[in-house]
Amino acid sequence: MSVTIDSSASIAVQTQASHELLAASVAKSQQELEGQMALALIASVGSPTAESVVNPNLGSVINIEV
Repeated sequence: MSVTIDSSASIAVQTQASHELLAASVAKSQQELEGQMALALIASVGSPTAESVVNPNLGSVINIEV
């Protein structure tokens, strides 16, 4: 059994590996950006305002006529 190394095949493997690393890097950057956007959205919601807790009994009684 003999093993031959084709220089063009070696270059193709190196190119494929570099493309895979580039794709992984772009995917990681995208995930980090989406995480930052999610955190910003959560932070923008904040705590409930005083207007939303004006009357805690509001809506607790429902009148239904049949």
